[in-house]
Amino acid sequence: MINKAEIEAKSIEFEIHSSNVERDYVFGLLLFGIFTISGLKDRIFLKGGNALRKGYFENTRFSNDLDFGIPDDITQDALIAEINTVCDFIQLKSGITFIKENTKVEEKFTATDAPLPDLKVYEVRVYFNGFNGEADHIKLKISMDVTRFDKVLLPIQSVKLIHPYSDANEITCNIQCMKLEEIIATKLKCILQRQHAPDLFDYVYSIKLLGGNLDKEEVIETFIQKTIFKKNPYILKGILNKTPFDYFRMEWVKSVICAKQYLMSVEDAISAFISDLEALFVRYPDNGYAQFAYFNADLRIPIMQAGRTQTLLKIIYKGEERLVEPYSLKYQQRRDGVEREYFFAHKLSGGKSEPGTKRFVAEHMSFIENTDTKFIPRHQIELSKAGETPENRYLFDPNKPMRSPSPRRIGLTRTSRTSSFGQPKYIYQCNYCGKKFPKSTRDSNIRKHKDKSGYPCSGRRGYYIDMKY
Repeated sequence: MINKAEIEAKSIEFEIHSSNVERDYVFGLLLFGIFTISGLKDRIFLKGGNALRKGYFENTRFSNDLDFGIPDDITQDALIAEINTVCDFIQLKSGITFIKENTKVEEKFTATDAPLPDLKVYEVRVYFNGFNGEADHIKLKISMDVTRFDKVLLPIQSVKLIHPYSDANEITCNIQCMKLEEIIATKLKCILQRQHAPDLFDYVYSIKLLGGNLDKEEVIETFIQKTIFKKNPYILKGILNKTPFDYFRMEWVKSVICAKQYLMSVEDAISAFISDLEALFVRYPDNGYAQFAYFNADLRIPIMQAGRTQTLLKIIYKGEERLVEPYSLKYQQRRDGVEREYFFAHKLSGGKSEPGTKRFVAEHMSFIENTDTKFIPRHQIELSKAGETPENRYLFDPNKPMRSPSPRRIGLTRTSRTSSFGQPKYIYQCNYCGKKFPKSTRDSNIRKHKDKSGYPCSGRRGYYIDMKY
C-alpha cells in the first residue's frame, strides 16, 4: 500500500483534491481483486470513464465511479458476496480498511424511472477509511454500477490494468474492457442525448491522443448502429454540429477532474469536436433519404432542453400555436410500413382538439420556442433515450390483424382521426413469467394471472418496459 505522503504529492502535482487520488488508487485495487480472485473475472467487463483511465490512457480524467457490464444476470446476494470477498483480499494485501457493514447493493432504478425500458442496473456502494488514519469516522464512498444483460457490438478486450502508483509492480493483471472504439461511440451517443461535460472530454482526449491509431470507421459504424439514423447517418452530423455547448462551458471546470497538465480548455475541446465531425462522417454524405422522418437540430434541441428543465414548449403545428409539455421522441412504424420519429407531448392549449396527450411529426412543425414556465410531469419524461430504437417499434399492435373501419369512423376527417388519442398505457412485464400488462397508472403491482403455458403464476410485481398511446 502506498502512504499518505504519496497521495498528497499526487494531489499537489495534479492540483486536484486528495480524495480523488485516494479513490482512484482504490479503484485500481478493486479492479485487481475483481479480475484475479473474484468469480466475476470471466463474466464482467469495465466500461465508461474508468475503462479509459484504467484500461487505455494513464493520464485521462479521474472518474467518480466504476461502470461495469455483465452479459447475463446476477443476484444481489451473489454480487455483494463477491464484492466483500474482493474487499477482504484488498484489506489483507494493502491494509486499507473497508467498512463492510455499510456495503450496499440495490436496484438503481425503480420500475418507472429507468431511462431505458428493461434496463437492469445494480448500484454498489463500498466505503473505506481515508488515508489520514487519525479519524475513523472519515469515510470515502466508491460507487459501482453493474448493468445486467448488457449488450455490446464489438468484442470485449483484455488489457493491462493501468495503476500509476509506486506499488504498480504488485498490482498487475489484465482486465476485461469494452473495446475502445465502442466506448468512444457510446460517448458520441451520450453527447447526442445529454449535455455532460466529461463525455465531451473523453471523446476529444481519445481522438487527440490516438489520432490515426483509432479506427474511426469502426467508431462511426458502431455509433450509427446504436441510433435510429441508419438510413441517413448524415442527419446525425447536422444534429451534433449544433450541439448547445453553453452548458458544457458552465460545467467544464467543476465536472472534469483531470491533472492540470492534461486538462484542455473547453473551447479547445469544442473546436476539436466540431472539426473531427468532418473526418468522422466523410463516408456518409447526405443521401437525401428520410429527411422528413426526423426532428432536425433546430427542433430537437429545444425539445431536449425542455425535457431536461421540465419547462413548457410553445410550438406552431399545422399553422396553429400550441403550448405543450414534452415527454418523448420515438422512432416508430405505422401499419403501412412508414417509419418516422414522433414527438409525444401533452397539449395544454391551442389547436382545434381538446387538451391531452398528442403526437407530432417534424414536417408540420414550423416553429418551436422554449419558455420559462415549469410543469410537474404527469407521465415519465423519456427524452434521455431519444435517438435510440425504442423497445416498442410500432404505433400499432403487430399481433392484431388490421380492422376495417366502422361506419361511424368512415366519415371522420384525417385531421380528426389523428390529432388526438387516448391517455397512455404503461406496459409492465411480470418478473416471473414475462407476461405483459397494460396499466392506466404507473403501478408495478399486477393481478393474479396464468403464465404462457396456462399454469398459475406467483408473480405479483412487474417492471416497466414501455408506454403506448
